[in-house]
Amino acid sequence: MIRVFDKVIDLDKPVNRFTVVDLICPKRAWHVFNEPVKEFVNSVDELMVSGVETHNLVLSQLREQGCSVEVPVEVEVECNGQKYVRRFRVDAICDGKVIEIKRKYTKELAPLYIWQVKVYMALLGINKGAIISLLDGYVKEIEASMDELKNVKERLLSNMRKVLCGGDVSRHVGKWCRYCRYKDMCLNERLM
Repeated sequence: MIRVFDKVIDLDKPVNRFTVVDLICPKRAWHVFNEPVKEFVNSVDELMVSGVETHNLVLSQLREQGCSVEVPVEVEVECNGQKYVRRFRVDAICDGKVIEIKRKYTKELAPLYIWQVKVYMALLGINKGAIISLLDGYVKEIEASMDELKNVKERLLSNMRKVLCGGDVSRHVGKWCRYCRYKDMCLNERLM
């Protein structure tokens, strides 16, 4: 704990937040949600900070070209009569397409990035999107049927309920597991 005048900062308190990417797996989202603030601070590095600055520069350019940037999206789930609202932020919506900006698009991280874009597409009722890779200028276009987006949204809401309502947070195994910060806490050697 840190004391500043009459205020207390508790670095052991859970962050109580997760991202759309974390919600690909209920176990991953649960770990992130319950991670102490001090662990979150330890995971931030210079590359992440410079990435945020670059990200903001690109969003500024998109805004100048008429795109809606940092579009807020609220998602509500109910647990035992109590409503929980989580807010996420879409990088941009340009010409009726969801745009997510990433430092680099790789085949290993593609499932996470595509999941994120499809979640935003599902929440906004938009069936087209793209991921922009800043390091190499690659653009991955994504198109999905409304049925597929309905399934994506149902999985997102289910995983949110599991984390926020105390449901079964067993892992959802996929290609992304090897990149998860929490892989050692839930995966066995065979899956590594």
